[in-house]
Amino acid sequence: GRRGAAVLVVDRHKEAAERVAESVTAAGGLGIAFVADVANEADVLAYATAAREQWGLADFFFNNAGIEGAEQPLLNYPVEDWDRVMAVNLRGVFLGIKAMSHLLQHSEAPRIVNTASVAGMQATPMISAYGASKHAVIGLTKTAAVELAPLNISVNALCPGPVASAMMQRIEAGVAPAAPEAVRANYERLIPAGRYANLAEVANLATYLLLDAPMYLTGQAIALDGGMTVA
Repeated sequence: GRRGAAVLVVDRHKEAAERVAESVTAAGGLGIAFVADVANEADVLAYATAAREQWGLADFFFNNAGIEGAEQPLLNYPVEDWDRVMAVNLRGVFLGIKAMSHLLQHSEAPRIVNTASVAGMQATPMISAYGASKHAVIGLTKTAAVELAPLNISVNALCPGPVASAMMQRIEAGVAPAAPEAVRANYERLIPAGRYANLAEVANLATYLLLDAPMYLTGQAIALDGGMTVA
């Protein structure tokens, strides 16, 4: 919004989409809410159609929807949770790229950013579906970058480490319901910076990758993790 961008905000929940759209508009851009489930192909085609009808083309596409799933050991992991995580975190990214790429071909500097995670770069005990889905998002990002390069579309993966957010609070509580604070403290000990990222840091990097990054930057998994993956 502060950059004057027009954004079609997609969420399964109307209230969430409207809240974010209103914040984009309040900051100086234009936010329009759209209700859709990214795991549903018809819904994805509907939001792509809405963007085309509104603007004719797109300059960027942020594949950001994701869920963490259950916090369970691999051998006890519920199949239904596995399938839902893969549907949102991986199928949703795949469907989004397919539906939105034709809108991006007419832009001067079209960019796609897929939200992955440092969970896609290392083992993820207790959240195996989430980790597997993020590994797959990084792989899909690399393939999309190669296939879309002739169309002048750059594709990168944004890979946050732990972020101070509702999702991390759920993960902490799921791993150790009686001691979520201990889980956070343990995660923070693994981060050289000694703390979680904040939401503004993630948003600022996403904005850079969507609006400002060199087009020659493509196919990369970019970690925002306080040094976690290099320690």
